[in-house]
Amino acid sequence: MRVLGFIFFLIMNIFETTSGKSVCEGYIKPGNAFCAIAPNCYYQGLSLLHVGQEQCKLAEQGKPPFQKIMAGKCPRDKPKCKVAR
Repeated sequence: MRVLGFIFFLIMNIFETTSGKSVCEGYIKPGNAFCAIAPNCYYQGLSLLHVGQEQCKLAEQGKPPFQKIMAGKCPRDKPKCKVAR
């Protein structure tokens, strides 16, 4: 079953990277929450991979990376960052 899952994952990645979409796109299963902190906002991710995907999108757009990534919920002292598209 793991082999079939791995093959499915590879096929989906091949289609994803050849479809003209961002290489950062893709389904990520929610896990433990992670918080990414930028200079003037924070980004609450559903998992570390989710935060990594957002970081990848920022890099594609030439925006600065997150300053810090930590496990758990984000503090409320800053507004939420706008999601990179």
